[in-house]
Amino acid sequence: MIKIDKTIFTQYVAKFQPTVFRLAYSYVKNRTDAEDITQEVFLRLYNSSESFSADENAKAWLICVTANTAKNHLASAWIKRKIALTEDIPLKSEKDYELLDALNRLNVNYRTVIYLHYYEGYSVAEIAEMLKISESNVKARLKRGRDKLKSILEK
Repeated sequence: MIKIDKTIFTQYVAKFQPTVFRLAYSYVKNRTDAEDITQEVFLRLYNSSESFSADENAKAWLICVTANTAKNHLASAWIKRKIALTEDIPLKSEKDYELLDALNRLNVNYRTVIYLHYYEGYSVAEIAEMLKISESNVKARLKRGRDKLKSILEK
């Protein structure tokens, strides 16, 4: 197995670590677990034999692996018995806190597609490919997620 070049790996970590962390956090809603998932994802990248023709291919691979790792984490028996801790996350304004709170109240399926579409700028087709679901399912999740987010924010 051929490992990824250390310089390229370091560049990928510097470039994509915030994206991987935010996606992991959107699933687990816990800073420590999100950091662990982020570390695991980059360890998988380092040990993988993947080669990417462009940075966008690497980013898509990292997003897929992050989503799967976070889902596995949430499904583990250990996490189901764990008590959630609240954490203070430094944000710029009160509206940022309101939006983060509203996003965290969404079902993970809606939260994920909203994050990938609006924060990472992926198209519906790209999200469908990454999450292994149909484009119509992505569109439906975006619509329902926006509706639920609107409802939460109006309260």
